[in-house]
Amino acid sequence: MQKTTQLSEALHRIDTEDTIILFLSMPHCSVCHAIEPRLQKLLSSFDLPALHLDAHEVPEVASTFEVLTAPVILIFHKGKEVARQARFIDLKKIESLLTQLVQIDATPSYAEIFNRKKGQ
Repeated sequence: MQKTTQLSEALHRIDTEDTIILFLSMPHCSVCHAIEPRLQKLLSSFDLPALHLDAHEVPEVASTFEVLTAPVILIFHKGKEVARQARFIDLKKIESLLTQLVQIDATPSYAEIFNRKKGQ
């Protein structure tokens, strides 16, 4: 998980990555400190980009992502928010969703299927 202090980088990556995970935390949040290593361990099983933003260092993340508490995990797919967990994080649900998203991305599109058939 890459730490950044640039909100613009996070917004750009949301627009350009197929799937991206954002972890928003606060420096004096004990839950944030407890969940971060567990999230990093989970994410090591996936080849997906992940960004960590400290809401104290980058206070505008709260209004940009409409966040009222910490920690928050946001998952974006194709530029859209598909999951949000705040304060009480269920890593099993996150793992299940990421597995589904990876499988969706690995599935060929209709255009790919029909172009293969034309070329055969």
